[in-house]
Amino acid sequence: MLNSSKSRQIIYALFALAGVTLTSYFNIQYMLEQGGFSLTHFIHQAYINNASSSLTNDVLVIWAAFIVWSFVEARRLSMARWWVYILLTATVAVAFAVPVFLLMRERRLAEINTDS
Repeated sequence: MLNSSKSRQIIYALFALAGVTLTSYFNIQYMLEQGGFSLTHFIHQAYINNASSSLTNDVLVIWAAFIVWSFVEARRLSMARWWVYILLTATVAVAFAVPVFLLMRERRLAEINTDS
């Protein structure tokens, strides 16, 4: 039987896989439809109606809270390369970067508990 830390690591890895797969699919569809990628057009499309505007703002608030929390948490746990997770939010997806951070945080906590 897996311990709870290993179980959480597997769950976070599965969330990261789902996050990169689901968002990449739609990002690729967008680029195929538009014949490329335009950040201004992408942002405009994110606010095209009330439903998409609500979801966009929801993700932006989560993203901002994640940046603050992950910075503090990474420093507290002495996690290296915190900036990589922020880069992943902008270049891949928040739905990928947050579970990856949680996975690496869980690994760091397990490492700290082993050293103690």
